[in-house]
Amino acid sequence: MGLKRADKTAQYWRLITLLLVLVAMLVVAALLAPGYSTGFLISALPIAGVALWLIRFYRNELESWRVEIENQLPVDRETGAATLSWFRAMLEQECRRAIREFTPITIIKLLPINRKDSLHNAEYVELLKERMTRPGDLVALDVAEGLILLLPSTNEAVVKFAERLFQVINDQHSGTHLFGYTFQPVSDLNSAKVSDILSQLQDNLPDSPKPQLKIESEGFDMPNVTYSI
Repeated sequence: MGLKRADKTAQYWRLITLLLVLVAMLVVAALLAPGYSTGFLISALPIAGVALWLIRFYRNELESWRVEIENQLPVDRETGAATLSWFRAMLEQECRRAIREFTPITIIKLLPINRKDSLHNAEYVELLKERMTRPGDLVALDVAEGLILLLPSTNEAVVKFAERLFQVINDQHSGTHLFGYTFQPVSDLNSAKVSDILSQLQDNLPDSPKPQLKIESEGFDMPNVTYSI
């Protein structure tokens, strides 16, 4: 993909350079032959217009490539949080690990009540990271201007942990919902299931100006052999 983009970039610049050279030649010709200057300059105008359009188009292409590349990186450079694409990859991996090692997994979302606000802030991310010190814990950006937390190998103590996070984040941003779900290590655990249930929880949040805290857990009939509950 990188080679194709480099080749496409080279083609853009060759074409833009050719058009600008033609414009320069027509302007020089207009200066050297005053009797034909009007015709030369009129001929140069559409060529210059095409060159400017290509430059603008190429600039937009560069911006879209930049956004695409940044989304593929594991860490957002402005906030220090994991990118959403990296979170999705890690979530799929942790779902498989949960089934293999027979351990629950918890996903928590922090969402600003006012959708015009944003939690995509380095200070908030660092605040959460300081409290998420276990291997595999992850703070990631969420598309709805919120943050999403991945917590592998959790047990019932995650409820108290979520309550502390709720208090901490609302001390800093006093308008943040926190909701989450603990998934049991059953065979149908995957990223699609996680996404569906979190979407349902988000849709069921009450329309209230007051921050809401909601942590639920999937029922499980078999005892967990790795945690005492």
